[in-house]
Amino acid sequence: MSQKAAIGVDIGGTSVKLGVVNSQGRVLEYRSFLTDKRKSRKKQLDTLAAHIQELIRLAKNKKLKVLGVGIGAPGPIDVERGFVYFFPNIPGWKNTPLKAILERRLKLPVAVDNDANAMALGEFLFGAGRGAKNIIALTLGTGVGGGIVMGGRLFHGSHYSAAEIGHLVINENGPRCGCGSRGCIETYVGNGYFIKEVERRLRTGQKSVLRAWLKKKEKLTPLLVSQAAQNGDRFSQEIWRETGEHLGTALAGLVDVLNPEKIILGGGIAQNGKLLFNPVIKTLRKKAFPIASRSVKVVPAALGVDAGLVGAAALVLVNRTK
Repeated sequence: MSQKAAIGVDIGGTSVKLGVVNSQGRVLEYRSFLTDKRKSRKKQLDTLAAHIQELIRLAKNKKLKVLGVGIGAPGPIDVERGFVYFFPNIPGWKNTPLKAILERRLKLPVAVDNDANAMALGEFLFGAGRGAKNIIALTLGTGVGGGIVMGGRLFHGSHYSAAEIGHLVINENGPRCGCGSRGCIETYVGNGYFIKEVERRLRTGQKSVLRAWLKKKEKLTPLLVSQAAQNGDRFSQEIWRETGEHLGTALAGLVDVLNPEKIILGGGIAQNGKLLFNPVIKTLRKKAFPIASRSVKVVPAALGVDAGLVGAAALVLVNRTK
């Protein structure tokens, strides 16, 4: 009996990652290519389809039964129709019936969902969420993406726009967010906002080893702020403490509403270990209802850079291997 597998596709603003993923969540073949925003949508689709077809051939050569193609996409999606409303960082994809287009070309079932939802499903099935029934997963990068699994199923909401956790408001008079609102958690935890706040404070004269790097015109990154904090720089330690407290405040509200077993944190900002996790957990325990806060575990994501494509493949595997 042939082993079952799916093709997972993680569409990003910089690159597209693809893989053959088996029913245990293992990536058996991997490919990637740069997202060429200068190309028309048709040419981008041609490139995508060609890579998928190559992976399908490789999978069949390995005697794998390919159940379908799952796609995690960076924007609002009508999940039932596999319809892309737009991609915020890739022009030309407005109102694209992606599922229908690819199913005609590939002659296989295609599932399309938001990339953060795909990441959450991947972690739930094959990563840090294994064994739980209810999880919240966040990816902390340039922005803050989120996915929610309740009762073992992705929670999409009435119009497939649930889990926009990055735009949960924690301060109505806070910084202006790219979404147009103020005080969204993304304005405190997203990479770009984080570094802007560090630079703003350094310009006010606060003491830090980071000032020397700024004078050398070195580009500040969360990793540099993390290294400074680990080396005893009090300014950097304070920045991480505040960032963790902001995130912990947002998570406390989610815990009170959803009562999950696990909160999974992934992405670049989450790579900073105890600097972030300690104040997150401390704040969550302090602000959420005791029963809910004591029972939830805050853990790092386990799938790393493969989370998106494994989760995308899971969109197919979870519905077709039962």
